[in-house]
Amino acid sequence: MTAKRFPVLSPRAPVPSSNYSQAIATGNLLVTSGYLGTHPDGTGIVQGGFEPELRQALDNVTAVLEAAGCAWEHVVRINVSLVDIARFEDMDRVFSEYAVPPYPARNTIGVKELWGGGQVGIDVIAVLPDKAGRK
Repeated sequence: MTAKRFPVLSPRAPVPSSNYSQAIATGNLLVTSGYLGTHPDGTGIVQGGFEPELRQALDNVTAVLEAAGCAWEHVVRINVSLVDIARFEDMDRVFSEYAVPPYPARNTIGVKELWGGGQVGIDVIAVLPDKAGRK
């Protein structure tokens, strides 16, 4: 039997322009796509450097979580891709303003490049509260 999958869509996060969903809810899990610090209106990466870009990426994830009936307290896993791994401490400081204890498991990797010249990419897995994201 194939598991039912429900796409999640938030106008407060970048709307997919190709063949992917902002997130998929299946069973009790929500799995997001990767988010950069891009404007939800599709005009590209926010200006101002690493921290504004990171905050926008986290805001994009937040919008998708909320569209599914979740919050950061439901996140169990986060993956972070950094073009400059030396920015780990900066990322961790800002991340702590979004995530709540007990903090989710996290994987942070250094990468050569991200789409559009982004400096940071984030995706998460969350546990859906009862009936969230499945209408």
